[in-house]
Amino acid sequence: MSEQRPPATTDSRGIRARTAVAAVVCLAIGVCLQLLERTLIVDLLGSVLYVGLIAFLLRSAWPRLGGARSSALAFAVAATVELLQLTGLPHRAVEVFPPARLVLGGSFDPIDLVAYAVGAALAFIVQLALAGAGRGGRSRTPPASGAGTPLRRSDDSEASDPSR
Repeated sequence: MSEQRPPATTDSRGIRARTAVAAVVCLAIGVCLQLLERTLIVDLLGSVLYVGLIAFLLRSAWPRLGGARSSALAFAVAATVELLQLTGLPHRAVEVFPPARLVLGGSFDPIDLVAYAVGAALAFIVQLALAGAGRGGRSRTPPASGAGTPLRRSDDSEASDPSR
């Protein structure tokens, strides 16, 4: 008998919808960037949006993936595509299908890797906000006993710590 998956929860449907909207927003902004004169800033913004789009699509397809994993995977995909540009394979694909340039890029640029890292970090932050918005800004887990009391060392350990 095949393994059955549990039904999607309201929370997973909510994050799926919110990240799908975020992906559409990334795509729309990216298309608008194509209308601007190509500058370093426009190129870097496009790279940031590229990673965001991938992260949001991944999270929309697999909500349980989480923000950190979807952002890390998005960075890995973008970095792999960037490094593939060193091989010439994307150039050949663009010769056959010119719109592939939008996904595969044109030439290797190491600064894009930095932009991808920024995009992954921003995608993670946005996903945290989107997940919080779905819970009304509240945490899903109830606070542990003693919540609200700050974590700190006892006075004895501070006094005996020579680094303090």
